[in-house]
Amino acid sequence: MQKKAAIITAIILAAGIAFLYHMGCGISLFARVSTKDSGSTHSQKDIREAVSIVRKEFRGLSGCIMTDLHYSEEKTQQELDELHALGFTSLGSGFDDVIIMESDFTTSKLFSSLPFAGCTQRGYEWIITHNEADGWQLRTAGYA
Repeated sequence: MQKKAAIITAIILAAGIAFLYHMGCGISLFARVSTKDSGSTHSQKDIREAVSIVRKEFRGLSGCIMTDLHYSEEKTQQELDELHALGFTSLGSGFDDVIIMESDFTTSKLFSSLPFAGCTQRGYEWIITHNEADGWQLRTAGYA
């Protein structure tokens, strides 16, 4: 019986250490990722590429857990419309297309180096742009 208790204790301890390692090393968890949006002007391949870029960048945020990441057709279209209204026919600034992803995530009070540690962030935007030479790249992230 003592052997079983020791094994269970070791498993719980290992899980706790793994969790603390996760929170301190920027290894991010993703609870929900959605790439589908009805009436999308972008292909699923392009949206999956944008998701991959966001996930890679998010992993660098120490002690965060992303609870939602989704493609925003509405915000993407608004951005495209605004750029066209400003007279950018090829969207200017060295890119020819844009995808906006939105996310919600939480930050750890103990292990986050971010100024908003211990908070839940909602509607955080990731702006991914495209050009022929470099493909899809993260342009900026934050709140609009």
